[in-house]
Amino acid sequence: MIAWVLGAWLATPVAIAEASRGEAVEGRALAVRAEARDFARVEPVVVEEAPRGETVEARARADVREPGFSLAQAVAAMREGHPLRDYASARVDAAAATRVAARLWENPVVNADYFLGVRSTSYDRVGAFVVGVGQWLPLSGAPRARGEAARHEQRAVEADSRRLLRGLELEVERAMIGLAGARQAVEIHGDALEDLRESERIVATRVAGGVTPKYDATRIALEVMAVEADLRSAEAGVTEARGELDVAVGPLAPRLHGAPQIDLFARPELDGYEELRARMLAERPDLAAAQARVAGARAGVKVARREVFPGIGLRVAAGFGQGPGQVDVGGGVSIPLPILSRGQGFIDRARAEVRAADSAARTMVLAAEQRLQATHAVARERHEVSLRHVEMSRGAADALRLQAQAGYQNGRLSAFELVDASLSVRDMRLRDLQLAVAARLAELEVRRVVEVGEFN
Repeated sequence: MIAWVLGAWLATPVAIAEASRGEAVEGRALAVRAEARDFARVEPVVVEEAPRGETVEARARADVREPGFSLAQAVAAMREGHPLRDYASARVDAAAATRVAARLWENPVVNADYFLGVRSTSYDRVGAFVVGVGQWLPLSGAPRARGEAARHEQRAVEADSRRLLRGLELEVERAMIGLAGARQAVEIHGDALEDLRESERIVATRVAGGVTPKYDATRIALEVMAVEADLRSAEAGVTEARGELDVAVGPLAPRLHGAPQIDLFARPELDGYEELRARMLAERPDLAAAQARVAGARAGVKVARREVFPGIGLRVAAGFGQGPGQVDVGGGVSIPLPILSRGQGFIDRARAEVRAADSAARTMVLAAEQRLQATHAVARERHEVSLRHVEMSRGAADALRLQAQAGYQNGRLSAFELVDASLSVRDMRLRDLQLAVAARLAELEVRRVVEVGEFN
C-alpha cells in the first residue's frame, strides 16, 4: 500500500506502470495474510506418509503446498510410532511381573540319599535308599510383605509411564508452536521484502530519470539485501523448527505435511492458582509415584522384620533297605535360630529409606507448588503484555501508514521514510508474533507443571 502511494505520487508513465505492479503485489500480500488468519479454521487432513529418505529441507519446501496438520494428528503419530511408548509399556510389564514373583513361595526340594554298608552293617545287600521332599513354609508372611512392596512400586512405575507419555505430548505441542511461529515470521519478512522491492523499483525509475541521486538507489538496495538476509535466516529457522517437531513426534513425523494448524494468537482460559494447585496435587503422576514409593518403603520395613524369622522347613521322606526288606517313612522340621542375625542393620536401613523417600516426596510437592506459582504469574503477565501490544501496535501501524501517505502526497518525505515505515510495520508484526509465542509457551509451561513436572 505504501509503495502504491509512492507510485501515484510520481509523475512519469513508467512510474505509473510500476505502481500498478505494486498494487498487484500488495493485493497478493493481503490475500496471504487473510489466508493466514483463516488457517486455524481449516479442517484437518490426513496426508500419506512421505517417501523414505526425504530430507527435512525438502519437506519444509513441500509444506508450502500442503493443507496442514492438526495437533491431534501430530500427537496420534507420536503415540503410534515413538519408541519411548514401548519403553513405558515394557517398564509397566516388568513391574507387574516383579509383583507376581515377589509373592511366590520357594520351590519344593527333592532329596535322594543312598547308603551302602561297608563293615558290620545291617543294611540290605543292595544298600539303603532315602527319598524325601522338603518345602520351606514362610510362616511369617514375608512373601506377602514383599508383594505389597512390589505393588506400590508397580503403581509408581505406572505413574512414571503416564508422565512420560503426557510429557511427550506436550513436547509435540511445544514444537508445533515453534514451527508455526517460524513460518509466520517468514511470512512477515516476505511481506516486508515485497514492499521494499517495489520501493526499490520506483527509486530506480526516478534515478534513471535524473530526479533522484544514485545514492538513494544504492542505499535502498542495501536495505533490500538486509531484509533478504533476514528472510533467508527465518527460512532456516523453519527448517530447524521442523527438525524439532520431527524429534518430538518420532519415526512417523514424515506423515505430517504442511503448516501446523494452530492459532498462536488464541488466548486459552487460564484457571486460578488454587484450582490448578489442587489438580496438580491430586493428578500429577510424579507426585503420585513419589507417594507410592513412600508406601513401598514402609512395606520394606515389614519385609525386613518378617525376614528375621522367615519360617520353617518341612520334610517328608521314605526309605528302603535299612534292614533286609525294611521300608521306612518319616518327616523332619528345620527351624532357623535368629541368634547371629536378628535384623541388625536391615530394619534400620529400611526405616532410613522410609525417611529418605518421605523427604523426597515432600520436597517434590514444595518445589511443584513454588514452580506453579511462578509459572502461573508469568503466564498471566505474558498474556496481558501480548494482548496489550497487539491492540496498541495495530493502531500504531495504521497511523504510521497514514502519516507516510500524507507525507508523500505533500512532498515532505523521501523514499527512506517509506522504507522506515515498511521496516517499522515489520518490526511491530514480529514483536506481536514473539509476544504471542511467548504467551502460548508460558501457558504450556503451566500445564507442564500441573500435569507432568520436570521432563527431560
